[in-house]
Amino acid sequence: MAFNIHEAFKEIATDDRFIQDIREISVSKVFHEDTNNFFTIVPGVKGGQQVAAMKGIEYVTRKSQGCGGPSLSPKFPAISQKWNPQLVEVKIKYCYTEFMQKFTQWGLANGHKIKDLGEADFFQFIVDLVVEAMKLDAQRIVLFGDEEIAGQNILNDENKVQYYDLIKKGLIPTMQYFNTHPELMDNFITLSKNSDPNQYNLESDYSLNLYEKLVDTYEFDGDILLSSHKLYKNYENYFKRLAGVGIQSSKDEIQNGIQNLKVDGENITTIKNYDRWRNNDFKVENTVHLPHFALFTKKEHLQLGVDDASALENLHLEYIGGEDEHFYIKGNYMIDFKMTNPFEFRAAL
Repeated sequence: MAFNIHEAFKEIATDDRFIQDIREISVSKVFHEDTNNFFTIVPGVKGGQQVAAMKGIEYVTRKSQGCGGPSLSPKFPAISQKWNPQLVEVKIKYCYTEFMQKFTQWGLANGHKIKDLGEADFFQFIVDLVVEAMKLDAQRIVLFGDEEIAGQNILNDENKVQYYDLIKKGLIPTMQYFNTHPELMDNFITLSKNSDPNQYNLESDYSLNLYEKLVDTYEFDGDILLSSHKLYKNYENYFKRLAGVGIQSSKDEIQNGIQNLKVDGENITTIKNYDRWRNNDFKVENTVHLPHFALFTKKEHLQLGVDDASALENLHLEYIGGEDEHFYIKGNYMIDFKMTNPFEFRAAL
């Protein structure tokens, strides 16, 4: 090894510039990159802040009936929520041997010669090790987080509860709750395949028909159509079959995938990790809990609330030598999710 990993870690751990660089990279990746494709990031949320949505009224204008004519008292359908950000933490611990092995594997995987690895590589290794995991965790929490998940028997390992009960309700549990609300039930399309024994055996035009139903609304103007990956691939394959093999552009699309697919002019944003997390964590007795979903709404309504100003402010690295000889990476941040206008969406679950 070209340098001493103990000294490199201790130097990074006590160097304010390195720590600040790691923090800034972490905040950018965890709360912005990729995640920002699906959600609107709202910094500085505080517990108890109210988020209220009101459905507009109409039919209040009539022909004048002169003095003493009757008045109207229209109802204002409204739903009120409150931000309740929860403190979540990262505590990673490796013994020297494990840490060294991971650094070596990282170096080889990234095309480095072990003898040439230096401090800059070590810094990037720590960023890749910690930050990418935190970014995926944040997305998973915002998608599936549910404080009541422990009693639902939908996880295939009870030890995984600790990775999901971190916030009140993420996007999917929020949708499930809205589907019980009398004012909102008509916004949903029930996906029979979610409860079908052959969950992934989709008809060739399954997603086409579904997507068309979702965006066929005159109640609001949406700008994002979120979808699980399997539904998106079904839609893509439908157009591959239509493309045929007559011209080179069609052949290229069949081989490489059709890019930037739309339905009735609306872009489709697929969440690949949705399917992976569902299959890894929510598969019980060969049945996956809600393997498919799609949501048409405005992106501004899908809000990931964070305490951005102080997020990961206390991120620190620590090395303890002697018999313990462990490397520690620790940090925390506040996070929550809200769908701020429940009257403007159509969803399929």
